[in-house]
Amino acid sequence: MREIKATPPCLVDGGRVVEFGAFEEPFRKLNLGDARIFAGGRYSLRPLNRLRLKEWQHFGVIHPRHYFGMVIFDAKFMSVSFFYHYDRETGVMAEHSRQARGGAARVAETTWRDECSFSASGYSLVFENRLEEGHHRVKLEIEERRGLPSMRGEFRMLEDITRYRPLVVVSPFSPNRPLYTHKAACPVEGRIAVGGMEVELDPGRDVCLLDEQKAFYPYRSFWRWLCFGGFNADGVLVAANLCHNNIADDEEYSENCYWVDGEIHLTGAARFGYSEAKILDPWFIRTTDGAVDLEFRPRGERAERIRVGPILSDFHQPFGLFRGRLGAGEEAVEVRDLFGLCEQHITRY
Repeated sequence: MREIKATPPCLVDGGRVVEFGAFEEPFRKLNLGDARIFAGGRYSLRPLNRLRLKEWQHFGVIHPRHYFGMVIFDAKFMSVSFFYHYDRETGVMAEHSRQARGGAARVAETTWRDECSFSASGYSLVFENRLEEGHHRVKLEIEERRGLPSMRGEFRMLEDITRYRPLVVVSPFSPNRPLYTHKAACPVEGRIAVGGMEVELDPGRDVCLLDEQKAFYPYRSFWRWLCFGGFNADGVLVAANLCHNNIADDEEYSENCYWVDGEIHLTGAARFGYSEAKILDPWFIRTTDGAVDLEFRPRGERAERIRVGPILSDFHQPFGLFRGRLGAGEEAVEVRDLFGLCEQHITRY
């Protein structure tokens, strides 16, 4: 049975990962760069270690009519950022994206008090992580470009971990090769302007999803992932995060959970049924312990394929509506048309 443990003071000590599993709160000292990921931790090639580390922070903002998705990603050999707006009423999507040399993106070491940033011509995206104060602040200044509207604004994801329990997991690709992730679903407040239209975010109605990840991915990797969130008819915040990836023992080590009114429930391994050839057809997702049974119907997708020599990133992120069940028996919660994402990503890097 998976359990949530007290968080150690640091992730890596003497080159070795201190502990794997699910933890109560994000790590205060997230020193993945010190991990000796080769030869079971017996020796270290730190420059090579750093090149293997992939880091990103992603936010998704869900409003009754609008969805905003954004990322700052440091792959070491290159940096990537995007910010997109999807109008759920009209079906129109507009995306600004940038690629740059490795090191152009700054990714925070921890979310307690640190920042992520990416800046390019006409494009600025900053994530101010202030978890010790109970929020993350996002600032964006993106100019009109090639027919795409300008996007500007500032909002705060209200992550009070005493009220909304985060998912914090360290999983092993191998005995000393960690994947660290911090996920959360919380209310959001602020404003985002798309061209001449301003969207006001109401924390009593709107939800922000956080995906922070740092991992020493194997050269050939994959993941299938979902996240969604929203307030149900009773005004209760309901959300979920499920993933199937390279982790061999995903019954014991996974980032699979759902939240009801801020309480977190860990689940068994997740399995995704869908057509890779027709990725906008319905998806069916279940957990092996029967705790989750969902149907996802995409409305659109963000997709990107990057190939440079042997390096490959084949990314599909359909967005749409979820229906189904979280929990079992008398504790079961119905999911009815809550907005969110699925993702298929195949990589060689």
